[in-house]
Amino acid sequence: MVYYELVMTAKNMTPFHELTSLVKTISHRVVENGGIVRTIRNHGIRDLPHRFKTKYPDAEGHRYFKKGRFISVYYDASPYTQNLVE
Repeated sequence: MVYYELVMTAKNMTPFHELTSLVKTISHRVVENGGIVRTIRNHGIRDLPHRFKTKYPDAEGHRYFKKGRFISVYYDASPYTQNLVE
């Protein structure tokens, strides 16, 4: 098995239950295919390297974002499992 680090960036206004659901889905895929989830880390809200624009505005009408929430998932898995997680 190979050690992988998955770093995700989400909008800073994304609801907590959506982020939890996403991380659980990834973790379940890893475990169901024989992998091991080592650590899940929430790095919090940080400045993005540059301003990002979304395709569609959100409920408040925002399309540009300067901050994002960073989350890392560290896991051991086969390359096949890594392709499923992508």
